Amino acid sequence: MASSAALGLKKDVKVVGVLSGGHFMSHYYTMMLPPLFPLLHDDLGVSYTLLGLLLSLKSIASGATQLPAGILVDRFGARKILVFGFSMIMVSYLFIALSDAFWLIALLFMLAGTGNAVFHPADYSIMSESVDSRRMGRSFSAHTFAGHLGTALAPVVSLLLVATLGWSWRGAVLTSVAVGLIMVLGIISQWSYIQEGPAKQKPTRKSDTGTDGGTEETVWQSIMVILASKPMLFLFLFFSMQSLGTGGFKNFAVAGLTELHGTSLEAAGGALTGFLFASAFGVLAGGWLADYDRRHARTASAALLATAAISLLIGSVNLHYALLVFFFTLAGLIQGIIRPARDMMIRAASPKGSIGKAFGFVFSGQAIGGGISPVVFGAMLDFGAPQWVFYASALFLVLCMLAVVGSAREARKAEHAATAGAAQ
Repeated sequence: MASSAALGLKKDVKVVGVLSGGHFMSHYYTMMLPPLFPLLHDDLGVSYTLLGLLLSLKSIASGATQLPAGILVDRFGARKILVFGFSMIMVSYLFIALSDAFWLIALLFMLAGTGNAVFHPADYSIMSESVDSRRMGRSFSAHTFAGHLGTALAPVVSLLLVATLGWSWRGAVLTSVAVGLIMVLGIISQWSYIQEGPAKQKPTRKSDTGTDGGTEETVWQSIMVILASKPMLFLFLFFSMQSLGTGGFKNFAVAGLTELHGTSLEAAGGALTGFLFASAFGVLAGGWLADYDRRHARTASAALLATAAISLLIGSVNLHYALLVFFFTLAGLIQGIIRPARDMMIRAASPKGSIGKAFGFVFSGQAIGGGISPVVFGAMLDFGAPQWVFYASALFLVLCMLAVVGSAREARKAEHAATAGAAQ
């Protein structure tokens, strides 16, 4: 018995390990080039506005293809779609490193964004089918932690490669492609442990009489089930509002602090660093909490309300540097704790056999919020209202909390209705 449990744990570690490695690289690729934009600016001879457009194009492409990626995962299996998407990213960055034409690089960024869309639907589908449910929260948290770590380390590693080795930005990109190839080989090496679940089965609908009508459920019908699910719609709003709230906080907090309180760039940057790293490690703590406390909506709601309060405090009071770092770090820790609880709520609300589409749907909400956020918060700074960077973040986080409460309430209603129907 003990041996069987040990083998199960070993299998889970292998699956989560290779998926987390791929997730690390997907976030690493996203943050790899922005710190090197001054080098691209000189080498390609384009403005910073156009370089920023590259990131927007990638985000739009990724957001627009999240749901289609989920459909492909549920239809053809997560393993092949994951490897295909990861390979698209590596091919894109390989040719980006070899290209001089801006229009071609822009197209390649969109291709990379499309490849990036497969990770959430495929990874969560695989973990849901391959990992012991008793370790699901910790598995989700390890996966999310790896992504956060990739985001935090990418600027450091990219600048280090250029500064210490004297490489060009192209050399740094080619190195990342080589590492990505190793990750893909790692995924393939664990192929036998990765479960496809219901992806290759043909789901059927029952007739009105309760017997199996033998009718294959189409992709459109399964999508309509998700769109008709009130818990899923509330989770879509949750992702959109969270992306707006935390996106503004992360991306514009430094500029907001310097404009609002006259905080030095170094002090504001140090506070943001505390936020980013605490968020990554908060995910690990959240995973343990998600496995041992199943009231995920309560955990997420309390964390969102606390983060909103911290954002209001930072926008209202000129804090001493030590307090500023403390509250930024606390906000990051709390935000990290939310992630596994959030993912467990999505898993619980997902229709059977459609977990890939469900994750693709809600993460497209995150992409929408991420696309709107830079415009909204940038305008606040341009119009001389830096305090609203923090006030608006707090407002979006409160709306996010209300979406969590709404999703949990609708999920309870659906569960009670199903129980009453089964009893009749």
